[in-house]
Amino acid sequence: MKESIDLAIIGAGIAGVSASVYAKRAGLEFALFEPKVVGGQLLLMESVDNYTGVSLGTKARDLASELSDTLKKLEIEVIPEEISKFEVSGKQVKLHTQEGVTSANAAIIATGASFRRLGIAREGELTGLGVSYCAICDGFFFKNKTVAVVGGGNTAVEEAIYLSNICSKVYLIHRRKDLRAIEYLQKELFHKGNVEVIFDTVVESLNGKENLTGINIKNVLTGKTNTLASNGLFVAIGVIPNTCIFKDAVELDESGFIATDEEMKTNCNFVWAAGDCRKRPLRQLITAASEGAISAVGAYKYLKGGYISA
Repeated sequence: MKESIDLAIIGAGIAGVSASVYAKRAGLEFALFEPKVVGGQLLLMESVDNYTGVSLGTKARDLASELSDTLKKLEIEVIPEEISKFEVSGKQVKLHTQEGVTSANAAIIATGASFRRLGIAREGELTGLGVSYCAICDGFFFKNKTVAVVGGGNTAVEEAIYLSNICSKVYLIHRRKDLRAIEYLQKELFHKGNVEVIFDTVVESLNGKENLTGINIKNVLTGKTNTLASNGLFVAIGVIPNTCIFKDAVELDESGFIATDEEMKTNCNFVWAAGDCRKRPLRQLITAASEGAISAVGAYKYLKGGYISA
């Protein structure tokens, strides 16, 4: 690829692909960097049931494949290189990979975030087969079933409440004696008749061959173990933004998410961020796609002036 381009798009999840589509339509000279696989967090989900225009129950991997096909049809090449260093130099950004350095007049960061994992055996193997990291994404597929949620913060409690309206039984498992969620959420949770909160407990291992059938738990105070029959396990112990290489180039919040304005622009006026790597109120596929489009339009306006035609 060329050593100097108009725009660098980093990450080929749904935000990065959306930005690429708009950049292509705008006629920008750009490069899309993705060292892994097109699709991002889609590859950790089972099905998609809340993305407008996509058939209910669409397999997440099928949607990821559609994203890849879209890039191919638009003749957008994915550069399979990992960026080891990102720096702002004058009015350009410089992206360092094993293959060399690429300079760009603007950049869109769409590197997403990684779910914090429990770190137990078979967690990865059963992801999408009972283990999930998003109740809004996957909860519908456990209708009238028994599930467990791990965590004690706002997200975990919100997910338990959400699942209580879908599932017959919800366990909320927390390693400490008190939840960290705000008070009104806790009150709502404890009013749910089909939610059982298990304190001072961790998940030790998972059961099931082809799909999750149960979880083995341990009380951290007494050492007592128990097995819960459960069709689903929702891990809600936080996410880690994939932003460490950008910390010296753009402003991050206290949790490492990139701070932007409503047009996705960072504190550097030629760098934008879209998707789960940025500070945002709702982490969903549909909002990521929107942010990718907004960031590409912003980059076009900066580079060329004017707007992308409809």
